[in-house]
Formats: sequence, C-alpha cells, structure tokens
Amino acid sequence: MQCFSSKGQGPAYMIVLDRGELLLEGIEEAVRQSGIENGLITGGIGSLTRCNCHVIASTGIPPTNHDISATGAIELASVQGTVVNGEPHVHIIAWNYDTKETYVGHLDPGSEVCYRAEIGIQAIEGQKITRIYEDNGMIWIRPITE
Repeated sequence: MQCFSSKGQGPAYMIVLDRGELLLEGIEEAVRQSGIENGLITGGIGSLTRCNCHVIASTGIPPTNHDISATGAIELASVQGTVVNGEPHVHIIAWNYDTKETYVGHLDPGSEVCYRAEIGIQAIEGQKITRIYEDNGMIWIRPITE
C-alpha cells in the first residue's frame, strides 16, 4: 500500500466541456494546458451522446477487457479518477435513457458531450509520482526517486 499526500494546497480546477466536445480528450487537454502533474479527479457530471468505456472481463494476468460503446441520451452521473505524471486515468458511471442500460468503467476516447460536462480536479503539490507499465499488462503507481 502507498499513500501520497500533498505537500501544499494545490489549485483546484473546474473543467467545463460543451456540446460536441470529447470528454476524455477535453480532460487531457485541460490537464496539459493547466500544467497539472498529479491530482485527483474529484467528481464530474453531465450528458453524452456517445459513451466509450471498458471494464475488466477477467481476473487473470494479463487482464482482459470488454469494450463498451453506446449512443443515445446518456446521463453522466459520475466522473472520478487520478492524474499521475500529467496522464489522466478516468472512470465513469453513466445511464442510457434510450436503452435503460448503466455503464460503469474506464473512460475511453471518443465519448461525446451532449449538452455539458463539468469535471473537478484537485492538484496534488510536492509529490513526484509516475505510472509504471509492465509487459504483462499490470500498471503500478510509484514515487519518482531522484
């Protein structure tokens, strides 16, 4: 287990995406423009016309995923995640009015905002952390030691 604490009060950001903008791509661009190295995606809400995400489909290593792609009147109920070394890792919960299906999973590119999406990010200051990607598909978050 690891615990990373902020060494100071970092800035908080509210990202607002409008109709036709892409959710993950918009979050990535806001992180780049704002210079957020590490942070917590504290929440988000909105609506989508297209939702792309994936979920784990096995417990083996390497992991396997199941892709979900849906269109319709989709209510975005929750957006949460982390930003590590400038890279967002985002999960969502969404509900499709047309199909009455609920989607829970890792946000993938191409999810399109219907009316608006609002996402909060709290920066973590004074920590140097990174993601380590292994060949077997495992991903670790570790401190950067200098």
